[in-house]
Amino acid sequence: MFAKGKAGSFLLLNNYHFKTSDYLFIGYTNFGDGIFSVLISLFYFFVLKKRKLGLILLIAYSFTGILAQVIKPIIESPRPVTYFYPKHFSFFIDDIINKGNNSFPSGHTVSAFALATVLALYAVNKWQQLLLLALAVMVGFSRIYLSQHFLTDVLAGSLLGIVGAVLCVYWCRNLTDDQLLYKKKEHQTGTIQ
Repeated sequence: MFAKGKAGSFLLLNNYHFKTSDYLFIGYTNFGDGIFSVLISLFYFFVLKKRKLGLILLIAYSFTGILAQVIKPIIESPRPVTYFYPKHFSFFIDDIINKGNNSFPSGHTVSAFALATVLALYAVNKWQQLLLLALAVMVGFSRIYLSQHFLTDVLAGSLLGIVGAVLCVYWCRNLTDDQLLYKKKEHQTGTIQ
């Protein structure tokens, strides 16, 4: 696949489209959106009361997301529609195409892998870890399927998400849920009678 180069691997992976899978991937790609990562972080922090995990998810998303946004203008890699212009082939889905030179790395893939990696490191068994990995891989594939990114963009995004998430878990290893609770100090006041 890599022997085919950037364009060849994209065309190979982007070759088969069906209306039902178009709708599926248009919706599914949003699991790599930053809003989804923030909502999951808040859910763990406030609803499940797993404050450390919620905070790590938020830090991992922020850290990896900022890195991805710093890298994009440095690399200036064209998105598929810009790369193939003026040739326009049938697998571009109208109304969701991004143009420009900010393809590398895939931000959705970075977010999905950062989220999946942190949750996998806290998962109770290997099946949960594999499921989380598969869900992140599908976000990466959705970016190619929707003609938003090349395989190299997705692979770099997955690597950045994994490494960044592991670093964030390591940095926060000594943090406890108790340290994240706000506890009112009870002042005992003496009363004069």
